[in-house]
Amino acid sequence: MRIINKETRRALTIAIIIGTIGGLTAIGMFSLSGLMLSRSAFKVPLYTLTILVATIKLFGVLRAFARYFERLISHEATFTMLKDIRVETFDRLISDFVNLHSKWQLSTLLERTVNDIEKLQNILLRVIYPPVVAMLTTVVVCVIYSFYSVESVVVIIIAMTIILGILPFIFSSFMARLTKLTQHTRSAFMKRLTDYQLGREDINVFDQRGHYVKMLNQSQEHYEASLMKEKRMNITYDFLLNLISMLAIWGVLYVVADSSNVIMYASIVMVTITLFELAIPMTNFPFYHQETKQALAHIESLSAGSDQQGDVLTQIFPVELNDVRFTYNDQQRPTLNNITMRIIQGQKIGIIGGSGSGKTTLLHLIAGLYESEQTVAGKSMSSIDREAYFKQLNVMQQHNHFFQGTIQENLFSDDRAEIESYLNHFNLPFHADTEINEFGAQLSGGERRRLHFIRLLMRRSPLWLLDEPFNGVDVHNRNLMLSTLLHLDAAVILISHEVELLKDFDIIYVIHEGRLTAAGSYDEVMNNPLISERFSRVKELMV
Repeated sequence: MRIINKETRRALTIAIIIGTIGGLTAIGMFSLSGLMLSRSAFKVPLYTLTILVATIKLFGVLRAFARYFERLISHEATFTMLKDIRVETFDRLISDFVNLHSKWQLSTLLERTVNDIEKLQNILLRVIYPPVVAMLTTVVVCVIYSFYSVESVVVIIIAMTIILGILPFIFSSFMARLTKLTQHTRSAFMKRLTDYQLGREDINVFDQRGHYVKMLNQSQEHYEASLMKEKRMNITYDFLLNLISMLAIWGVLYVVADSSNVIMYASIVMVTITLFELAIPMTNFPFYHQETKQALAHIESLSAGSDQQGDVLTQIFPVELNDVRFTYNDQQRPTLNNITMRIIQGQKIGIIGGSGSGKTTLLHLIAGLYESEQTVAGKSMSSIDREAYFKQLNVMQQHNHFFQGTIQENLFSDDRAEIESYLNHFNLPFHADTEINEFGAQLSGGERRRLHFIRLLMRRSPLWLLDEPFNGVDVHNRNLMLSTLLHLDAAVILISHEVELLKDFDIIYVIHEGRLTAAGSYDEVMNNPLISERFSRVKELMV
């Protein structure tokens, strides 16, 4: 992700130039103040002092204008940068949300992403801008005052090298570990806190000993301890910056004390004090540098390569999985192992297995929601246009969303006659103009299933992926849906815990603990003693 585009870079450059001018006017103002004091001691003409006072006033006005426009331009550049980052990050999240959700817990993903974007505002204002302006100002001052006192310039260069280079480098390496620790403890605390808020009622009822509250408090203590370590590190860094600045000022006082150019004595001292005041924004540099660095790395990791445009396929068959293995990021045990399947046009495939065996994960893998070694029409899933592939799928999950509006609006079709025909065929007591509430609150489970099934029928996609599509559907309407599926000129992959429903399917795969343990027709599967015994036990548990 390119966070600083050409327009932002131009604005930042202008802000740095104006900021440097502002710093030089401040130094010029204090330099002339010192010069005025020196000349006053030598009883110079009144008009000379008047000119110095007027010039100091002019520098003060120029400094005010410089600071105003520097702030205006730098903050506008920052807000523009944040706007672009938000838009691009949102696109990345939407384009690969399921895959990202498999890598991070939802609360952690959203909390970290929002906070990381906010942290990136410090890149321009607190990471890039302060050291560059301080360095440019120092170079100009050293060039000018080298004509008056080379020794004082050497002292300034040594001190500013330590302040702008050596100290930030050393403390940034220390801060990197502390920032990572803080992010880890913060994520752990936010996870505990989110779970507590969502499950407070259950915790109050079942956790009589307050075990979860103790874990929550412990997570909070770890987070606060890591924050305290960061604060101590910043205080130490701030102390060293001020110590070196004071030593440099005393060093300049020492080397110019024997200078023959007495008139410039006060001027050089005032310039030195003002110059080191420009280093004050460097106080929190290590913290902001590591914070923004890690924030940027996290945002870059969101769907890396999601912008890559692959091949758009006109037909998707065969879809093949060859010895595919899949493990969620936060787990060690693979969810799927050595999965080999081949899906062709018009084929009817059933998948059966116990709860937690990996059936839904396998369906998501076939849908291309996770990275795998799956091939589509002979091409690797990573080389095809994923969005174009999604458009050729009909998916029914265990939970499907409905919007507030009419049935027709929820079926996304202008063909009222077709809608009425399907509603009548699947015995739904609605018409195209019937209003339903948000989330389909007034619909029964079976009605939700049948309405979503009609949605899929009206899309006419070549590959159907159905996860327990008959839950809550009565026997008569279930048979209507099943008959419709069997007569489709499309490949159908259906997950069901009722193996009897799959007796007319071409092939049934049995999955157990992430492995395909059997495959064949209904009779072949049910004649397998191990399989039939296992599903008899599953049916007994369900009853």
